[in-house]
Amino acid sequence: MERNYKYSAEYFERALRIAHRCEKLLVENFHIEAVNQSGENFCSVIYRIALQFRRFPEGAVESGKYILKDVLPAVAELGTDEGVMFKQILPAISIILKKSKANLGEHKISADCLLTERSAGKEIYILEDLGALGYTCLDRYEGLNLEDAKICLRKMAQFHGASMILYQNQPELLAKLSPSNYAQGISDPFAKGILLDGTEFAANLFAGELPEISRKMKAQIPEAYSQRLQNVVDPKKSKFNAIVHGDLWVNNIMFDRANNRAILVDFQDCFWGSPAIDLQFFFYTSLQLEILLTRQDELLKHYFHCLHETLTFCFFMEPVPTFDQLKDEMHRCLFYGYYAVTCELPICCVSAEASAGFNLHTLGDPAAMRSKRLQLFSNNRVRRTVKASLLKFDQQGILEIH
Repeated sequence: MERNYKYSAEYFERALRIAHRCEKLLVENFHIEAVNQSGENFCSVIYRIALQFRRFPEGAVESGKYILKDVLPAVAELGTDEGVMFKQILPAISIILKKSKANLGEHKISADCLLTERSAGKEIYILEDLGALGYTCLDRYEGLNLEDAKICLRKMAQFHGASMILYQNQPELLAKLSPSNYAQGISDPFAKGILLDGTEFAANLFAGELPEISRKMKAQIPEAYSQRLQNVVDPKKSKFNAIVHGDLWVNNIMFDRANNRAILVDFQDCFWGSPAIDLQFFFYTSLQLEILLTRQDELLKHYFHCLHETLTFCFFMEPVPTFDQLKDEMHRCLFYGYYAVTCELPICCVSAEASAGFNLHTLGDPAAMRSKRLQLFSNNRVRRTVKASLLKFDQQGILEIH
């Protein structure tokens, strides 16, 4: 996956000069290494960089650690919203949280961005290395326990709440975000391969155990499935809206265990829509099965408390959404949970063995992806979670064609 760009000291000098507002900054030396793991990041190559630099020729040598995110050309050609998020929206959200009239705890939402570079087929970001600040990845194989999930939900609520206030104060910034990838339904081949083929695979896999559910799943493909998803992501159908992260699962949330705080990463899929979309995706890709089945109400109340706190203390001028409105949104967006558990969960908790050779090309190759899905569904957590969720969705009418 490693790209052929040759990064130089001059390249990093440019980024650091901007970040430190120091025109004479010089990079003494640097080390760069690709840190992607197969099956963990399909859209970019991630590099870890260690630098030594002087702010001016006679200055002391300083050290810095950074992350370079090099978006793959196929994704960069399509374009993402990560540039506007890092350059304008995330800094504005951080200011809102800093200015709150009460101590909301850690206000940091994301890594600081030193440089964004975008051109045809090229999209690069240099970010502070959160690992050097004490943040680590969570367990994507087993899923989150109750307490860790609550810490993640607090950060999610801060992000959503501050974005609602940003819309109140600077709606023109939010207008720069693209709609959801599914705003026009499931149209591109890549999405069809992930969602429609993934749902059909799951339906066939459970046809023996859950024949009627399997029949209902297949009956929705493709028209009803596409329309249901399109309706979920339509902000006009929501009772209230926020910036939706669009890909909130354990790999996109880093954790500072020493201080019990979380931070969000990877903002390329952001759009304006119901916060319940992020909640459903998070619940059905990231929670341990017992927590998913028995503690959702408790987690939702915790999220709402944190959202209410953020809105109240950060000077939200509109009526604060009620808990009943949030529950209504969770029900309206439950189809997103169905998509997340059948199509995304198997990929999210892919085993080390199944990760071998799993990349963007696999996702675009139906035959290769079918073979890979056989491996993905051999994961006990995946099979148990998908089956339990399908039974629940059937009881709630999600699999019916209206």
